[in-house]
Amino acid sequence: MKVIIAGGGTGGHLFPAVAVGEAMMRERPETEVLFVGTTAGLEARWMPRSGLRYELFEVHGLRGHSPIERLRAMREFVAALGRARGLLRSFGADLVLGAGGYASAPMAMAAIIARTPLVLMEENTRPGLSNRMLWRFAKRVCVGFDESVTLFHSPKVVVSGNPVRFNVEASPLKLHHPLQILVLGGSTGAHRLNEGVINALRNLRETVIKINLVHQTGEADVELVKGGYAALGCPAQVVPFIDDMATALARADLLIARSGAMTVSEVALAGRPAVFVPYPFHRDRQQELNARVLERRGAALIVADDERLGENLAATLRELIADPARLERMAAQARTAAKPDAARTISKLCFELGSRERAAA
Repeated sequence: MKVIIAGGGTGGHLFPAVAVGEAMMRERPETEVLFVGTTAGLEARWMPRSGLRYELFEVHGLRGHSPIERLRAMREFVAALGRARGLLRSFGADLVLGAGGYASAPMAMAAIIARTPLVLMEENTRPGLSNRMLWRFAKRVCVGFDESVTLFHSPKVVVSGNPVRFNVEASPLKLHHPLQILVLGGSTGAHRLNEGVINALRNLRETVIKINLVHQTGEADVELVKGGYAALGCPAQVVPFIDDMATALARADLLIARSGAMTVSEVALAGRPAVFVPYPFHRDRQQELNARVLERRGAALIVADDERLGENLAATLRELIADPARLERMAAQARTAAKPDAARTISKLCFELGSRERAAA
């Protein structure tokens, strides 16, 4: 079976795509998988080191840009669609899997035009623009959260969970002394969150002696964050990107993080309490809605990313540090939302669909 998996732009779309592709190749080694992404996304840096087969299109998102940039994005999309149609023919794909985001749209559209079976993945609680436009043409829509089902109103929807590339063995939380806090801004970092954490620790004052931190900053903020911790006398390991996320999660007692869909899913798999600071500028409030999935279960708290972020984050941390039993309860509740077999679920669905389509041809 030959499968094209399209998606990227951010780690939240790239890594689920890779997780499913790797699961398919483990399950059936004869499967040929071609990954398709964008030259503007994380995959442009990550894929060349991966050893995986890939193609990159020059395409950007349509939303949140000036009219001139939107026009350029539309021209890029038309050109990428032409490339996608050619790639579909030359590769001879039996199925296309769209992992969401603007990077997946040209390939998904090419599959629709060619009548190649299309499966879509929606990682976020609220569907993104590409999937809202294309899901009616898909054979199946695999969603990461139960809360997404009613937004599609279709028997095509399968609650698969979000595929993660690493295995996380959830175990009862055993708190460290000092408390181990993991700070994640997402695959590319988050400047406002980075500054907010430093400001929060400044507000905590003497409480900083009770914590150690590992902080993923993104490339741009490494030195800024290192300097902030040094000035506070706070022990911290500051890195631009964490490759071994499974180990980082296993060692953490508490996370402070943006609430991208994959981060929420990883927190649930690891069974760790979290303080989420959703990205505040999404028109669809995607990250806030993702965070609510664990907040409703009592597994996470939400702090708004506003002018009082440092102060409010400090108050939340002070409250949690003083209540170890609450952290343990939150960790247990996080595990109730985990869907550890997501990659295999989607892989199996794709194989079954491909087999039926070939038999019907």
